[in-house]
Amino acid sequence: MSFPSRPLHIFGTLWSLRQYPTKSREWSWAKKFEAVADAGCDGLFSAPIPELAERGSLQYLAVASFSKPSPVKAQFRAAKKLGAVALGIQLGDTDSSLADMVKLAIHIDAVARDFDLPYAIETHRDTFTETPEKTLALTRGFKRQRKTTLPLCLDHSHFAVVRHHAPGTYWERLRKPVEHLNAATQFHLRPFNGHHCQIPVLTSTGRRTPEYRDWLTYLNGLFTHLHTQKTTAPVLAVPELGNAAPVYGLSCFGDTWLDAQALNKDLRKTWKSTRQNH
Repeated sequence: MSFPSRPLHIFGTLWSLRQYPTKSREWSWAKKFEAVADAGCDGLFSAPIPELAERGSLQYLAVASFSKPSPVKAQFRAAKKLGAVALGIQLGDTDSSLADMVKLAIHIDAVARDFDLPYAIETHRDTFTETPEKTLALTRGFKRQRKTTLPLCLDHSHFAVVRHHAPGTYWERLRKPVEHLNAATQFHLRPFNGHHCQIPVLTSTGRRTPEYRDWLTYLNGLFTHLHTQKTTAPVLAVPELGNAAPVYGLSCFGDTWLDAQALNKDLRKTWKSTRQNH
């Protein structure tokens, strides 16, 4: 059975270039924007900052964190002013209550409708959505009250670490519950294993690392699944390799930006191959 083709939109994160190549020699905003465009990205992923007004033709995917209702409108307004196509949201804290987070999600949904700006709640460590169970409780609580689906931004790296998934089982484990995948409109695609939210893409000789090749099997499963969905809505993807502040990598890891560029190429290649094979 054939489904309509859908585009993959890649948003390079400015986190990959934070304090890059070093803190004392950090690139200018203009150089960072140029580098992201040259890497073949469709846009930028960042919190709303004034400098983004100088990004040129790059699209913009915004991100914000909310633990209470008060800053929601201001962040949506800032993202909208900068021409964001959508907003990714980290919701609450690990000790936030389910009732409070459902209420906050409902408030965010109402504000998003007012601003006509799509949003998605990110699955992330040190937030309310740190585990599959809590995320499922949130989405089901939201649906009971709003009678609609809460959009998600899936970052499976955090769930994989919570469970310490073994290589070869990433997609088998993380494809469940299907409610998460059906609700996802954004994806953070940071290479991971069962012990690290971020792993190196390249060896010192420029080859793909064995751990990364294990992750590519997961990516193949995810992209194959996305091609079966009956929609032409773009897949919004962030190759979220972080360089500094906060540091996700270890001191022995290689060059973050070289890794990010290789990851971008593999995302395009895998998206194309899984579409052709479907």
